[in-house]
Amino acid sequence: MRWYDIILPEPGTNAQLDRELAEAGVLAASYREVQQRDGLDAPGLLRIAEASGRVLFAAVSQAVPGAFDRSRRAATLESPTLGEAAHDALAGFHLVVDRAWLGLPWSWLHNGLNFLLEQHPICAGTRPATPPVSRVARPWMQRQLRAGFLVGDGGAQDLRAVRDQLQAPDGRLPELLFIPGHSDPQTRRLIYREAEAIADALHAGPGGRPLARLEVPAEAVTPGRLCEQNVVFQVLHFAGPTSLPARHDDTLGEYWMNRLLEETSFPDDEALAEALGCEGEVLGVDPVTSLLDDVCANHERRAARAAAGVPGGGSRDEVAGGPGWLLDDGPVAPETLARRGQLPPLVVSNSWCSVPELGGRFVHAGASTFVGPLVPLYSRPARHYAGHFYRGLGRGWCAGAAAWHASRECHRELGPEHPAWLSYGVLGFGSLALQYL
Repeated sequence: MRWYDIILPEPGTNAQLDRELAEAGVLAASYREVQQRDGLDAPGLLRIAEASGRVLFAAVSQAVPGAFDRSRRAATLESPTLGEAAHDALAGFHLVVDRAWLGLPWSWLHNGLNFLLEQHPICAGTRPATPPVSRVARPWMQRQLRAGFLVGDGGAQDLRAVRDQLQAPDGRLPELLFIPGHSDPQTRRLIYREAEAIADALHAGPGGRPLARLEVPAEAVTPGRLCEQNVVFQVLHFAGPTSLPARHDDTLGEYWMNRLLEETSFPDDEALAEALGCEGEVLGVDPVTSLLDDVCANHERRAARAAAGVPGGGSRDEVAGGPGWLLDDGPVAPETLARRGQLPPLVVSNSWCSVPELGGRFVHAGASTFVGPLVPLYSRPARHYAGHFYRGLGRGWCAGAAAWHASRECHRELGPEHPAWLSYGVLGFGSLALQYL
């Protein structure tokens, strides 16, 4: 496939562009207000996305004349051939924008007749689509460049023909770490269904061999463990609540009290309790006592944070860099993960509004590509999107094309009026693919 760069002026150099992008941001903010009033999948949401997308399209077209004209002479990137016409014939638009504009809903670009996402993958980043060719380039970038020159049997250059030159048959596959976010037990069950969907999507790859291996940890992923191990993996997939922001006390309060008897009635099997997300149950300790101890410990943590001047419900990590991923033992920010070692090339955060909240920070911290929701959505369409996204990646599609494929499948399965197909965005390098990791 081919990526077309659209390089926007920096903030402060084009007053009209600045005003129109600010207007698009205001319209996008009203999207959440309508969701709170009418529901997360209200039909009227598409009208707001269309209005915001028209403003974005007009702003880009004014700043870069002929930006979406594919016949223009522009900086482009030709991704290596896969041998699938559905992928190889795609033309995607890569918007090069300032970091302050990464959180805008670029997937909503609308030309007055249609959303561009219906036909074209869309990606936004702070650098052009072509990965840098230098000593600072990441290994996947060098492999992608080399893939364009590989030739298989009979002169074929598709992925099936050259795969063994990219990934040795007896070599170690890229590893994807599935990170379940902190949530109430009911949401935790849904989160692990997402892991099942990803495993199913990655099961079969080109030639019957998967392109990556999924790792679902048996033990809780704590902030410290994640900081130690994130450098071992090539993909991080965080799964958290997508309809509301996660809170550290989601399992407490009135909801927790109403579910206390149900939680303590689970079979006394440690593996089953872990899989079902029954938190606080310790082998050899009365489960009710253990859960009540957790309540007291949480109260003491919040009291200590208040005494230290840290806002309630937060942590020093959050104060320093804003919200991050909320794990069972506390939050972890992108900046913290980057300080402990280089972030994996691909980060997927299937959690509440992760593109505007976290996307720019992950890219700035070192992730090559970031994928996540632009707006709140229910867990079922979010899980479907994740499955389709990894099914595309598992076939060798690049991240931008796989995200486009997932949007198309959600559009087909849930209907054109359901907003899920417009609910995700891609930041960074849309050309990243599993076979290069």
